[in-house]
Parts: sequence; structure tokens; C-alpha cells
Amino acid sequence: MKKSILALAAAGAMALGAHADSSETFTVQGDVPVICEAVNNSVADPEIIDLTLSTEQTLGSFTYVCNTAAGFTRTISSASGGFLVNGSQQLAYNVSHGGGSGLSFSPEQLTSPKVTNLSGSSAFIAGQTGAFRVQVSGSTAGLYAGTFEDDVTLVVTAN
Repeated sequence: MKKSILALAAAGAMALGAHADSSETFTVQGDVPVICEAVNNSVADPEIIDLTLSTEQTLGSFTYVCNTAAGFTRTISSASGGFLVNGSQQLAYNVSHGGGSGLSFSPEQLTSPKVTNLSGSSAFIAGQTGAFRVQVSGSTAGLYAGTFEDDVTLVVTAN
């Protein structure tokens, strides 16, 4: 009888051992939302410039933040095709942009939108800043007194 009890006890221990091993697999997941924007640090609205100066005038700066691996597209456009307008009079002007990581460009008139495709980078995840400037001829000869203006739009779109 002792042998039967020992055999039963051993069989029970083996059965318990088979059920003691177990594993579970599960996924931990979180999402990082897309952030892709140009933050206006200091460009006022309206931004007043001196039409008698021919040197570049800094309007302020923008900080570009984008956390997409594919980067982003920046589009800068002028409602008046790169002219400051006062009634029927027009005064051509150029814009330029400073900053690293491909943000900068030399002065040019916005006769058509300025489109720049920028690659994703750690600099844009952290935020890359560049100054925005405008330049006019400095000559107001032949122009009537008044306010000359244009609406400039800057759009950032994640790629």
C-alpha cells in the first residue's frame, strides 16, 4: 500500500509540474503624434518696414518643428506676386530666410510661391530657427504717399 501511495504522489507531482509552466506575450504600444509647424517667434502683423532703405530688414524669425521622418514642405507665397501694393501702384520686394538644415535662401521676389522640401532630421525635431527678411529698392521716387502692403503666407506641410 505504501508503494501505491508513493506512486500516486509522484504522478500528482508530475501533473502539477506540467501545469506550473506558463507564458504570456503581449504588446505595449504608444503613439507619438505628428508635429509639423512653423512657430512665429516675432514677426508682427502688420510688419512695418522702411521703404527708403535698400538693405535687408529682418522682420523676425520662425522656428520649424517637425517630427516626421519624411520631413516637410515649406511654401511661402505672396498675395500680390511679390509686390507691395497701394491702389494701382506697386513696389517690388524680395524676401530671404536664414537658418540651417536647408531653411535659408537668398533674396528673391515671390512672383510665384517659394516651395522648399526639407528632409526629416533631429534638428527639426528639436526646432530649427531662421530669420525672415525683406528687401526693397530703397527708392520711393514716383510713388504717391500711402501704405504699400502685401499678405505673405507661410505654410508647413508634413511629407
